Amino acid sequence: MKKSQIFISAIALLLLVTVYLVFSRPAKVDQSVAVLPFVNMNDDPEQVFLSDGLTEGILNSLARQEGLTVVARSSSFKFREDDMGIQEIGKMLGVRSIVEGSLYLQGDQVRVTAQLINVEDSRHLWSQRYDGTSKDIFEIQDKIANTIADVLLRDKGEVVTKRAANNEAYQAYLNGRAHWNLRTPDDLKKGIVYFEDAIAKDPQYGAAYGGMADCYLALGYGSYLAPKDAFPKAFDAATKALALDSTLAEAHATLGHYMFYYKWDWAAAEQEFRKAISMNPNHELAYDWYGYYLTAMQRYDEAQVVLEKASSLDPLSSPIAMDIGFSLYYSGAYDEAMAALKTALDLNPKNPIAHIWMGRSLQAKQRYNEAISEYKQALEVTPGWNVAWAQIGNAYGVSGNTAEAKSVLDTLNSFASKKFVTSYGVALIHASLGDKEEAFKWLDKAYDERSHWLVWLRTDPRWTPLRSDKRFAELLAKVGLPEVNE
Repeated sequence: MKKSQIFISAIALLLLVTVYLVFSRPAKVDQSVAVLPFVNMNDDPEQVFLSDGLTEGILNSLARQEGLTVVARSSSFKFREDDMGIQEIGKMLGVRSIVEGSLYLQGDQVRVTAQLINVEDSRHLWSQRYDGTSKDIFEIQDKIANTIADVLLRDKGEVVTKRAANNEAYQAYLNGRAHWNLRTPDDLKKGIVYFEDAIAKDPQYGAAYGGMADCYLALGYGSYLAPKDAFPKAFDAATKALALDSTLAEAHATLGHYMFYYKWDWAAAEQEFRKAISMNPNHELAYDWYGYYLTAMQRYDEAQVVLEKASSLDPLSSPIAMDIGFSLYYSGAYDEAMAALKTALDLNPKNPIAHIWMGRSLQAKQRYNEAISEYKQALEVTPGWNVAWAQIGNAYGVSGNTAEAKSVLDTLNSFASKKFVTSYGVALIHASLGDKEEAFKWLDKAYDERSHWLVWLRTDPRWTPLRSDKRFAELLAKVGLPEVNE
């Protein structure tokens, strides 16, 4: 082996070891905690947003404490109406301590109870009752978070976060995040409306801009909106969020997503993801999205380390289990990918993107009928989704069902007069039919659209029939994907 090759291999090994040490170093068991959703003691279901907001505020404050591992919302909130015991919940979430409590509102008076419980023996480490008015909710939230941090940590640092100027803005923000958490295209659009309302009520509310950025990001990622109608709006909102509140790690993760998927600035993307993680080591989405980036850079081992870290922070998350499978798929480990995707679908059988990636893995193993069945299940959850239709058309084409593939092209063409249809997907169907000219024509359109799917040109196995054509190399060069040392 040449000295240069030995040097490159040594550097690669050093980088992998560094990533492993940074992202997989186990936390001390007495520094791990989950915050269960506070019980709404009122009959009014509208007050659920207030109790959820209190819970999220405590969770987010704790997540910013250095040295404390905090389970993400999407996992801890699964136990909202579960009568499972503390010890069993703690085991499922992999934590040593659990916070639970309740909120009761009568008129303008509020009563909050909270307790910190040791999972191993169900012993109460701390409990307290707080009485005040609805205007005191932020102060109560901070008192609870700071006291819990005092119990679990020594020499903790104070975390300063900017609040909404009024309860109406905060209520609108909570409604926005509730819709964002559902991730359907309609809910994402509703989320934007709520965040706009929060901003109208408090123009200096950085977190509301951050929520809006995340909604636009998801609409672009799912190809529900054209990239140029989604990603720049996400960038503008995230930039505004940070200008108003520099402590928002979430906005740095959003900028990383934008730099990776739309700007194609690979160095800036990695810098933003690492910035988000350094600011909030418990932000599971920063790890998750960084895993996307590392996968596209074909740094597969590093990607798995980072994605496993995301999973440890959000152990019951179907999307994160799915993304582990997604990364394995691109690395060519199709059986391992399907195992991870089965976990994702066990956690949420109606996760449409998990069905897509399961189908992609089955298709890579030439199990076409099963693959098409998975794609159709994604369509059942999200009817009319052009991304799912493109997968079906490609699978029909490569399996020799030319008539059905062309029928899907007709379907997508009919959609295009009413809504955005990703040209990348249309190109895939033409490639499956062996029509290179049309495939490259649509890939050029995808480039003009600034399609985020183009970051997968080098790793998507469905482009194999086109790779020997010089036009494919030219497109790769235009996208600017960095060279990889084999």
